[in-house]
Amino acid sequence: MRIARGGFLSVLWISLATAAMPLCDYQSPLTDLSDLALSFAYQYTNDPYGSAERDTNVGWFAVDYTRIYDTAEYGFDIEFESEMEVSLLDLSQYTTVADGNYKRYWIEDSDAFAFAGASARSSSSFALLGVSLTAGLGYGRFADVTPLALATRIEDELVRTRALSGPLHPVDLQILAYELESAETYESLAALLSAVQEIIEGSGRARSGGLNAVDLSRLTKLIEEEGFSRYCGWDVKLGAGFELLDPSGGPRDLLLSAGFNYAFTTTPNAQLLVRGSLSGPLSIKDTNRVDFSATYDYLITRFLELRVGYAFSRETWVAEPTDIHRITLDLVLTPLEQAGVTLGISLERRPYYLEWLTDVRFSISMDLV
Repeated sequence: MRIARGGFLSVLWISLATAAMPLCDYQSPLTDLSDLALSFAYQYTNDPYGSAERDTNVGWFAVDYTRIYDTAEYGFDIEFESEMEVSLLDLSQYTTVADGNYKRYWIEDSDAFAFAGASARSSSSFALLGVSLTAGLGYGRFADVTPLALATRIEDELVRTRALSGPLHPVDLQILAYELESAETYESLAALLSAVQEIIEGSGRARSGGLNAVDLSRLTKLIEEEGFSRYCGWDVKLGAGFELLDPSGGPRDLLLSAGFNYAFTTTPNAQLLVRGSLSGPLSIKDTNRVDFSATYDYLITRFLELRVGYAFSRETWVAEPTDIHRITLDLVLTPLEQAGVTLGISLERRPYYLEWLTDVRFSISMDLV
């Protein structure tokens, strides 16, 4: 029986503090996280007075993909971002950035690593595609705490519906998280649910008679929910590289780079991610690129999510900086699994703007099949 392994884990973890384990203290042997976001909008307005210059015919398309993979010995990360402004006739403005890094830890389970990576950048303001290679040293690592976050969500749901008289003992909660992390080893979802049910009912805090069909249905929805992930950690990197292609069309330079990432969560409902990078040639004071972003997601209820973000980028050429600020706020309502409503507001400030560009978006999506 699978619960026998849980009994072994109870003995192993019984020496832990009786207080509930903070999410960021959860240790997972494998971190494999990915996130893909797609957005598209199009507007066409025909000027009723016959002025073609006042016609509006433009669309916006954005892709944002992130992948973080980490084991005790090695890891890699991939990031792809692209924003395009298009019309039926041409591609007016676009920016595309793709980065990938492979890192190898000096000692298994240590935090010090060496890395090698490649970067490609393309923009409507560039003369050419920019491609560079980088290598260097870093310290830190990320951890996938989704299993413990999911176990805590299950606990909260069962307490809310009074299927549990109170929170699970920390040891039981960690055993539950371990089983959820090992979900792929089960032959079926029913087998995983059976193990989860056995752990919960064996905690001594389940209602008389144990979990019923409604409770198991709620657990199934939580376990099968797509897109839910929580992670913690940080890393810093310093490196040097070489331009294979210079986006300005100039000579290929030696490059210097630095970057950091930070992720944190205290509850299953929240996730904070902060990222920053600096790169440029040896004359980095006069020519460089700086990127900084901070995002915060909060699940207000099962049906309502708040997303807040801030992004800053600066490109400096011949000691002349070009700053771009962007603030976003999205409320995502999903009253049904097949339907969703999003209200989004974004503020953007670019050089030579006389005021902030304000964009308000309201969208409704529904899956009919």
